[in-house]
Amino acid sequence: MVSRAQFLAASTLGVVLASSTPASGVPTERMLIVTEHGVQPDGDQPVNARVNKLIEDVAAAGGGTLIFPAGVYPVDSEGIRMGHQVTIMGMGSATIFRPVGTWESLGGVFRIGTDTSRSEKPVARTGLFNLTIKPGVDLFRHSEPIPNTVGILYNTYLGQKIDEPDAAHRISGITLWDLDMGIKLKGIDDQGCTVTEVRGRRFLRSALTVGDIKQATAADNSFSMIDLSSANRAQLDAATLEIYTSNCTFSQVKTWYSKRPLSFDASDKAGAGIYVRGTRNSFTQCDAQDNGGHGFVVDFPNNSFTNCIADSNGYADNVSGAAGKGEAHGFHINEHAQGTQLLGCQALNRVRKDPGQKIGFWVHENNSEVTLIGSTAANTESADSTDSLSSSQKVLISSDEEKESENA
Repeated sequence: MVSRAQFLAASTLGVVLASSTPASGVPTERMLIVTEHGVQPDGDQPVNARVNKLIEDVAAAGGGTLIFPAGVYPVDSEGIRMGHQVTIMGMGSATIFRPVGTWESLGGVFRIGTDTSRSEKPVARTGLFNLTIKPGVDLFRHSEPIPNTVGILYNTYLGQKIDEPDAAHRISGITLWDLDMGIKLKGIDDQGCTVTEVRGRRFLRSALTVGDIKQATAADNSFSMIDLSSANRAQLDAATLEIYTSNCTFSQVKTWYSKRPLSFDASDKAGAGIYVRGTRNSFTQCDAQDNGGHGFVVDFPNNSFTNCIADSNGYADNVSGAAGKGEAHGFHINEHAQGTQLLGCQALNRVRKDPGQKIGFWVHENNSEVTLIGSTAANTESADSTDSLSSSQKVLISSDEEKESENA
């Protein structure tokens, strides 16, 4: 365990840390090292009851920061409830929050509200930085996910009479392994949020879900430098990244190795890298690679994709059940996704020993309102299926036909 003296000696935060705790045991500091306030890592006893009390105290004082030294912190299904203007800060990968026990319903290890009910009181401007969420105690060994565990689940509602309608949460430096779902932002006021520098691996369902399919929520957020792999391990109708909202930006987001158990007649979403059922979102330098389903699936209008790559989707190792090999598309643009822009995008199939990415760019025959500027290479059937587009809407550099000739 890191002592207070060791932490302060190594941290510039020490200059603002107070040193006293009153006899009542209620901290008056607004920046706490939790191990000095009754939170003990590396045991079997869940710590979240004590952590939640500390968060309440700091929030009541106007907000502050809870610092978690290196260690493994067990968390039961009650989760850790984020507080208004309270930041949680770990020591990087050495700070592990470990879900334990049985989780009867979908719940966050870190949470605001629940999956079925929004927060009862305003919680805004929280921070979650530099930590790992995974079952087990060894960072480099996988454990079986506990069903219904979500790494981070926010369902924020700030009320009707507020000056600032955006919760503006900050999430950065997070590692997520072996969970049911990674991050789920679904509240009506989960807006103005920033999610960056996230690595996620092995999820029963989706790795990142933004918004709610039933209502307009979680708009106007930014996501960057995110790497998500091995989603939909429960063989359901899930994509790695699912978007049900608008006006969000996604930059340098990579999705790969999602599993597809269903036929495309049953679902376009299952096993996809990125599934978009919202409008006016922008994607820059995003990558969908080696997924069992389509790379990018776009169902709603007016989304923009710039310098994005669909690489070898329909990957044979990630196809099972009713799903067939050699069926997936790099970019799959459906009938109602009018106004989609694909600028400088690439769709390629680098692995040809098994049937892989069938078509680079596919646009529904009834959708004539798509702009496509891109390139393709080595897709197993054809570069594109875009007969609905005029020559002025499409500029495509393709080496698919050349590759076919070389391999004949």
